[in-house]
Amino acid sequence: MLKFLDFDPALAEACAAEFLAAPEGRALFPEPPATRPAFLRIDNAADGALPRFVLKMDLGGRLFVLKLNLAAAGVGGLAQEYHALRRLRAALQDSPGLGVVQPLYLSPGGTFMVTDFNDEDTAWTRLTSGEDPAPVYTLAGRWLAALHDQAPADEAPFWPKWIFTKLDAVQASGTAQARPQAFRPMMRALRQQAEGLRGRVSRRCLCHGDFHPGNLLIGPAGARGLDLSEEQRKLAVYDMVDFLKADVKCDGPDAQVGAGGVLAPSRAAFLDGYGQEIDAELLDFCLRARLLITWIGIDRDRYARSDFQRDKWARLERRLSLAFDRS
Repeated sequence: MLKFLDFDPALAEACAAEFLAAPEGRALFPEPPATRPAFLRIDNAADGALPRFVLKMDLGGRLFVLKLNLAAAGVGGLAQEYHALRRLRAALQDSPGLGVVQPLYLSPGGTFMVTDFNDEDTAWTRLTSGEDPAPVYTLAGRWLAALHDQAPADEAPFWPKWIFTKLDAVQASGTAQARPQAFRPMMRALRQQAEGLRGRVSRRCLCHGDFHPGNLLIGPAGARGLDLSEEQRKLAVYDMVDFLKADVKCDGPDAQVGAGGVLAPSRAAFLDGYGQEIDAELLDFCLRARLLITWIGIDRDRYARSDFQRDKWARLERRLSLAFDRS
């Protein structure tokens, strides 16, 4: 079955009917739509597992997003995401050009929610369009700063143990396409650098948790965020890493690749938009750690089967070799 049709249509129609019968739906549709709802699946779930899916929902010609997750009903899950969107939407009201997708309805059981549908480019599309990426990075930095400022921040120590736990796990499998002779010196260099960073105090705040360029929409009105399902308090640097690591897909001169493995103009534009003091050494350390984990995590089977994975692997190899040369 084609991915965009891989969902339970009866369940989707039941969700649409509940939404239309609720006060939120009746406010939008005083008269029921004349046509049956139409759906297309738009999420990127790797396993296609039901009962979790994200659908574009057409109700009488008006488009919405229906997000359903039966496995995460009740406390947390979609309820947590829905309320996070409402809270952030209110917090960004006085921030021109910044916002989130509009949350419209949460089912009483917390099994599905409805938001508006925005037919806008993702930041990912803009960054890989061949146009100057700097404005996108700057806007993304502005949006992230506004998100980080929505609640009081504090400070917390940086503990890198989790990074080396992940690195040890992926390299221990013995299936990595990368040769141990190539990545083990990088792991040693990373451990050495970690000694000077362990316990360093850094800003902790309410973070997006999955701030990659696919979760930021760019349109004429500015930037709108989505998918706050991973929102949590943690070090602000981790949200920055989630976005900046995508720079690996952008082309640029080797001379512009910095110690974090990303292009210096991209990094500078993002931090200019963020507009707050950051620990540059900690950011570069976390960036190169994330890229290294991703590179070693590409196994021989994935590399052999996918042109996409081979290109990703080669780009990561190049960026990492340049980054560790900057040490």
